[in-house]
Amino acid sequence: MNVLKAALFATSMTLISASALAQPYFVGGNYASREQAKTISVAPASTSDAAYQNAIAELSSLKAMSADELYQALRIQKYGVDSKTTHIKDGGYVTVSERMNEDGQIEFLGNVNVTVHYAERDDNR
Repeated sequence: MNVLKAALFATSMTLISASALAQPYFVGGNYASREQAKTISVAPASTSDAAYQNAIAELSSLKAMSADELYQALRIQKYGVDSKTTHIKDGGYVTVSERMNEDGQIEFLGNVNVTVHYAERDDNR
């Protein structure tokens, strides 16, 4: 009976404390972890396949950038951001939208969607 109580107690403590340990990125000090969704449009293309390829190429180049380059490329306009902590979370994805230009021609616009993660100075801590 004591083994059952001990197992039940250990299981309940593990489940209760799991949320406290589930921080994906701890920055410490006076910094807070922030996330921001960004969408980058690439040049229009004449076919949807070309638009997808352009968007995938842009996503690949974003993934290959250093933290400082990514901070500048995504134009994070916040005060107190530690640019060296900037990174793309969960890889990102691409979409293509269709539009008509002023000449009446159909264009396909590739969009790169990423969630950028960075540390921002938090003076309230």
